[in-house]
Amino acid sequence: MLKFVRSAAAAALSLVLVLGLSACADIDGNGDAKVLKMALEIAPNALTTQMAQQAADQIKEETNGSVVVEIYPSGQLGSQRDFIESMILGTIEIGYVSASSVENFEPEFVLYDIPFTVFGPEHAETLWNSDISLEVQQRFLEEQGIRTLGMIDCGPRNIYTTEEVHSSGDFSKLTMRVADVAGLINLFDALGANPTVTSFNEIYTAMQTGVVNGFEIGLESVLSNNLQEVVDYCVETCHTYTIDCFLMSEKAYQRLTPEEQEIVTRAFAQASADQRRMFNENLVGYKEELAAAGVETIQLSDEEMDKLNEMAQPAIEKSISGIFDPSIVDEIRAMG
Repeated sequence: MLKFVRSAAAAALSLVLVLGLSACADIDGNGDAKVLKMALEIAPNALTTQMAQQAADQIKEETNGSVVVEIYPSGQLGSQRDFIESMILGTIEIGYVSASSVENFEPEFVLYDIPFTVFGPEHAETLWNSDISLEVQQRFLEEQGIRTLGMIDCGPRNIYTTEEVHSSGDFSKLTMRVADVAGLINLFDALGANPTVTSFNEIYTAMQTGVVNGFEIGLESVLSNNLQEVVDYCVETCHTYTIDCFLMSEKAYQRLTPEEQEIVTRAFAQASADQRRMFNENLVGYKEELAAAGVETIQLSDEEMDKLNEMAQPAIEKSISGIFDPSIVDEIRAMG
């Protein structure tokens, strides 16, 4: 009940902020333009935020100012759950969220988040464009009124911690910050850690104060939010591959003219493609930056990785139970 009350309060606050920001549209000089608010939980300097701004600039130019995308980074409009709830209502028009966050609204999005099944950027993109993936995205549109605008690649998810981890047994030392996603909670519970749900923008403080001693996200997100300052180790588990996405409220999409719809769709498709290319070009540099910050990277032995895979099997089965046939795991792996 407490969790529900907090979620409702957060959604209400988000709605108040959104309405207040909408009321300021004319003050910002947008006049009669159709204003699309875009919510992100990540920092303004993050690559994906920059790509979102690229799409916004392209849309404004190509529509001659009839459509204006306003960017709100750093969780100004709430959490990713708030973004999705608000897109369903149509009070936030566009959001950047992880595919795993969508699972709370469309369980089939677990397709993109099954542990130890996706192994690289080409593999992730093949999965995203597969027939089964397109069917999942279409159901999300039909059932929740949210359409996908593009796939964002944030690479393998690893563990960042203040504890030295060299074996599967060391996971018992970890109190892991995780997003409010059942699959992640189940995974780290199965691996012997203590998963603790904390919002993304509270990771830094939670690590500083010792509420948690580890978290798992993609490397670029670590650096763009200065989280390398509160960790000592990066444990390369590659337990999932980070597939994120740009999403848009169908209510907002249908308020646009067919020409405006085409421009918005094309701009975010281009921004997504540019993000994927730039992220992978920058990956070596990201790793060098992490090392320069004094964070030691730990690579587990093949034997220990095999143990993690085995320990994760119950979580994998639990995450897809009643959603997909167990054969989906081998089907996804074969795509790579």
